[in-house]
Amino acid sequence: MRLRALVVPAGLLALLGAALALRPEGLREAALYAARNPAGLLAALAAYTGAFGLRALAWRPLAPGRAPLRRLFSLIMAALFLNHAAPAKAGDLARVCGLARAGAGWGPAASSVALARLADLAGLLLALACAWALAGGARWGLVAAPAAAVVLAALAGLAFARSRRLPLPGPLAAARRSLGQTRPRALLAATGLAASAWALEAGILVYVARALGAEVSLAGAVAATCFAVLVTAVPLAPGGLGTYEAGMVLVLAGLGVPAGTAFAAAAVSHALKYLYALLGAAPFAAAEGAAALRGGRGARGAAGR
Repeated sequence: MRLRALVVPAGLLALLGAALALRPEGLREAALYAARNPAGLLAALAAYTGAFGLRALAWRPLAPGRAPLRRLFSLIMAALFLNHAAPAKAGDLARVCGLARAGAGWGPAASSVALARLADLAGLLLALACAWALAGGARWGLVAAPAAAVVLAALAGLAFARSRRLPLPGPLAAARRSLGQTRPRALLAATGLAASAWALEAGILVYVARALGAEVSLAGAVAATCFAVLVTAVPLAPGGLGTYEAGMVLVLAGLGVPAGTAFAAAAVSHALKYLYALLGAAPFAAAEGAAALRGGRGARGAAGR
């Protein structure tokens, strides 16, 4: 975790340095634009926060019991921090632990997080496909393989939920029961909310592109953002360094944005999201960590009595 905390910021600084070398005047203009238009930056960050609010709404019908929306949002924000600060996808484990600690049970908690993740990925592909078609000039072959992977994952989950002959240990059996009880309508609603969340997340790129003087439509920004996130699903580098930028540049350049400007937009938007995850989501991670510690002490105290 300590190595990652050093590697990712250093990598982002290196990417920003490369963007500065490619477009020095563009980044200076972007800095001036941000100084003159702070309200636009605040609006982009508010839209980004709203995206995580929609993800909490999408998770709610999939979560066991009647988990409060505020708690689900807190767990998602804590997971965002951990996914950027810790190795692998520690945030997903934190979401499972948070629900299980609230009494949901490990199996139902794990299945709800898995379903929420699947709905989020399906929503990303839905938003990408719609934006891809509206933006024009895109190659459908780029999204064919990821779409097929999501369909296969959904079919595998359905087969797992419907199987009854395969004996499983307690937590996995509970997860299977929870998956089998999930209503298709809830999963479809979660996918629609997730697609809207990805559209809101593109607000960061819209602001950065405008600051750099690039003409990028909302559909183009959504397509570029979704594809950049999609390619980081393959963990080739810590924090998606380089792969995020490559995916975004590929789409923006295909839409007519000069390569240097496209790279600068990708590097700056990635850096903004990283800073948001570390600074904006840190209070939620601290609150969830403190709650876990209090719960652990309470359990040990009860066991001692």
